[in-house]
Amino acid sequence: MDPDQRYNSTFSSKGALLAEAQTVLREIDAGMAVPEVRRAVVEEDLLDRGTRGNRETVWKNIYRRYLSGRDPEHVAVLAQFVARCPDPLAVRLILFYESCQVDALLNNLTAGCIHELYQAARTGIHPVDVSQWLDQQQAQHPEIGEWSPTTRDRLIKSYLSTIRDFGLVTGANVKEFSKLFVPRPAFVYALYHELDRGMWGKALISSPDWRLFLLSERDVIFLLEDAANGGFVHFRHAGDVYDLRPVYHTLREVVDVITG
Repeated sequence: MDPDQRYNSTFSSKGALLAEAQTVLREIDAGMAVPEVRRAVVEEDLLDRGTRGNRETVWKNIYRRYLSGRDPEHVAVLAQFVARCPDPLAVRLILFYESCQVDALLNNLTAGCIHELYQAARTGIHPVDVSQWLDQQQAQHPEIGEWSPTTRDRLIKSYLSTIRDFGLVTGANVKEFSKLFVPRPAFVYALYHELDRGMWGKALISSPDWRLFLLSERDVIFLLEDAANGGFVHFRHAGDVYDLRPVYHTLREVVDVITG
C-alpha cells in the first residue's frame, strides 16, 4: 500500500457489508458474471436494500472493495474462498484483508494505530486513540485537515464499528480487543497472496500486511510453522535465516485445497 495514497473519508460508507459481500461473491462463484450480479443487486434487489439509490450505493461499495481493479482470476479465487471456506472467522478476516488492499486509510489505521495498541497489551481502543493517530498523520496527509469535525467523528465511529464487524474488537460502546487467533485458512490465503505479489524471505515475514491481523513477527513465524505442519509450505528458520518454499504454485491452487 502506497503510504502517500490520499485518505478517503468515506471509506466506511455503509459499514462492513459482510453479508452483502458474501452474497455477491457466492453468486460469482456459482458462475454469474459481474455485470449480471450488478443487475441482480441494483435492478432486482438481490440484497433486499430497498430504494434504488440505496441498492446502487451498496453495490458501489462492494464493487470498490472486492472487484474493482482486480484481475478476474483473483476475483474468482476470492469468491471461491468466501463461498466455500467452512470457517466463518477466516472468511471475515480475508474480506477485511482484501478491503485493506484497496483503501489506504483502512489499511494504515489498522496496521499502524490498532496494531500498535494491541501489541502494547492495551485491552481496548477508544475514539480518542484514533483521533490522535489522525492528528499525527496530518503532516503527510493534509486532506485530514479538510474534514469537518462532524465528518471526522462519523469516520471514527464507522471505523470502530467496521473492525468490530470484521472480528478485531468486540463491544457496542467500549471496543475491546478480541482474543484473536488467525485461522489457518485465512493465514494461508494471505500468505500465498503475498507470495503471488513477489514478497519473499524476511520481507514476507515482516510485511506490514500481517499487522492487519494484529500479528507480531513472532506470531507470523508461529503461523508459518503451523502452515508447514499442515503441508501448505516448507519452512525452517535459524535466527534471522529463513528457508521458506511454497508447496503450491499459486493462490488458486492453495484455495482449491482449502475449499476442496
